[in-house]
Amino acid sequence: MPHILITADIHLQANEQHPINQKFYSFLNTLAPKAKAVYLIGDVFEMWLGDDIGIAENQTVIKLFKKITDNGTPIYLMYGNRDFLMGKQFWQATGIIPLTDPFLLNYANNHFILSHGDHLCTDDTDYQKMRKWFRNPVIQWLFLKLPKKKRLAIGHKMRLKSKMLSQNKAENIMDVNDKAVASIFAEYPVSNTLIHGHTHRPKCHQTTIKQLVKTRWVLGDWRPDADYLKIDETGQIECLNTSKSF
Repeated sequence: MPHILITADIHLQANEQHPINQKFYSFLNTLAPKAKAVYLIGDVFEMWLGDDIGIAENQTVIKLFKKITDNGTPIYLMYGNRDFLMGKQFWQATGIIPLTDPFLLNYANNHFILSHGDHLCTDDTDYQKMRKWFRNPVIQWLFLKLPKKKRLAIGHKMRLKSKMLSQNKAENIMDVNDKAVASIFAEYPVSNTLIHGHTHRPKCHQTTIKQLVKTRWVLGDWRPDADYLKIDETGQIECLNTSKSF
């Protein structure tokens, strides 16, 4: 039966033998080829510091992506907050199709809003300022012009700083804001379902907005087991876990 798969926050490591990588390779080898399409909604990689570095460090998954797309299963991917520097070489090497964020998915006569989710965390004002800065095309262009060694040093320094800041922030600040969620549903009134990642807090939430029940699915990260969503030909969503899938 035709179905699609949606997952997020894999955070693939530079070490290809890492348990997270191995679990995701199994996902791609066993589940992805059986799907009508696969949607990866952000933070596939722990860091992406340019196509020249990223493709060289992630040869196994690059080849798997290409094999799947060449065999007729489309893979769609949107940027996360860790890997938004993927460029033309990555799309060509993998055959993956880039998605805007948010993206309105029309499948099985239903509409689903897909988003990485970080722009919904509006209470974290420091992060939002940083996000705006790093998404500036001029800043990205300048960064990618730096030597590989310099980019690697900056990337690792930023990861350490990010972990330290996250440890010192209140939990609620790093979660999505209710008004931001209501706003995205208002932007896409044809949809009653939002699917996102980023917060690493897997759960299915239901809320009522203007007398309509809205559902928000949150995908967790891969450590190395993770939940992923399967949407069948009737539009029904099933939450499955990688530990029980292969």
